[in-house]
Amino acid sequence: MGFLFNNLRQSDKVVNYNRQTSEAMCAVLIGLLLFISSEAMAGWDVSNQRKTDGHKTVAGELFTDTDLTRSTGQTETPATQTDDKESDVTSTSEPQPATGNEDAGFAPGDWLLAFGLDDQIFPAAIIALSTLDPENIGVNRKDNTFGSPLAMASVFIRAVNPGDRVTVEITSTKLIRPSKMTVTLPDANTVYEISPHLRYEYEKLLSIRQPYPEDVTAKVFVNGQEVGEHTQTVIVRSVNDCFFGLYTNEGKNFEDWSEMFAAYVNEGDPIIDEILSEALRKGYVDAFIGYQGDEMDVALQMEAIWKVLKDKGFRYSSISTTSVESNVVAAQHVRLVGDSTRGAQANCADGAVLLASIFRKIGLNAYLILLPSHMMVGVSSTAEKDAPIIPIEPTLLACADLDQAQDSGIKTINEYEDKPSAVTYISINGAREAGILPLRNLYN
Repeated sequence: MGFLFNNLRQSDKVVNYNRQTSEAMCAVLIGLLLFISSEAMAGWDVSNQRKTDGHKTVAGELFTDTDLTRSTGQTETPATQTDDKESDVTSTSEPQPATGNEDAGFAPGDWLLAFGLDDQIFPAAIIALSTLDPENIGVNRKDNTFGSPLAMASVFIRAVNPGDRVTVEITSTKLIRPSKMTVTLPDANTVYEISPHLRYEYEKLLSIRQPYPEDVTAKVFVNGQEVGEHTQTVIVRSVNDCFFGLYTNEGKNFEDWSEMFAAYVNEGDPIIDEILSEALRKGYVDAFIGYQGDEMDVALQMEAIWKVLKDKGFRYSSISTTSVESNVVAAQHVRLVGDSTRGAQANCADGAVLLASIFRKIGLNAYLILLPSHMMVGVSSTAEKDAPIIPIEPTLLACADLDQAQDSGIKTINEYEDKPSAVTYISINGAREAGILPLRNLYN
């Protein structure tokens, strides 16, 4: 693999217990939609600089502790390109040809369409990362790579003659509008990767609740003449399917991208205002003021929210299975905030993202706490960056008060006292700073 994927779970210097090494969350996100094959990944590389403190790893400021370089270890200046999302994209620069065996298996003029993530489209991942700008976080392209590193589909092509002008157009049956990119290939002995910015139908992506097949088609034009098209059928997953990792090296390694659970935390869902209004109307709290009061005020606000959800009759639901199985992609079914609230049922992940959404809405620093086969929610007791994180067991919404849920959360964390690497804290503030957008629920 061209990447070294380790995860920084927070960007605001909160201790990460998940690994002995860490890197900025951006490095995880850049690789997220780029996984096509080891050959495709060769166009990008990540090298890390870390700060460690004993057995703990302290995260640096967002993006500043990550050095994205070529595999040679030398810093590379990316080629200049013009990216117009609504029209043809033209690159007039001529990057120097890459060295090595990039042309192996490709005769002059050969090309192919490659699709990432085990030939599957994950609407949640596409939407959550839709506004991430790779250039703003220091991604350097190799010379044989053009376009967006977040594009799910790429064309690999070898020129016939130096200076061939190639246009790639990618579209799909329902979800991808015609997306073009035009580049000049300076060398005939190099295979180039061309990845147009894909113009997705985002509203349609948000509405998908069941998997179905979608045809993705690429057309290639060389010097103004169409040289062919290729169609590949992929599986479109439900928006509820949270992609959180990949099995690589024939299943021997697992690349953990659990940050994607943060996309299901939606502090802007209108149903949260209804929950807060109910808490005020019932007199559970006088006002929601975030950290403007003391720790007792924080506790009272959290308790008010817990009481309202308990009043709604929340029940534990163990549903987490996705409707599509894969030996490459790890995914879990997660309900959107509105779905959990309207159905008054949630598994551990559903409950954690719901509570994190409400806590963040009122100005508290919320965390998703990941453990083996389980998830809890956490809240900083004060606004200080080094404040203790209060763990809460969300599955107790149906049968316990908040104090009991906190006691249960602390007990669970303490069970891993001798194995802190099994506990991961994902900062929702950090996820938003890194560019992970919340998933919007489409209400009828």
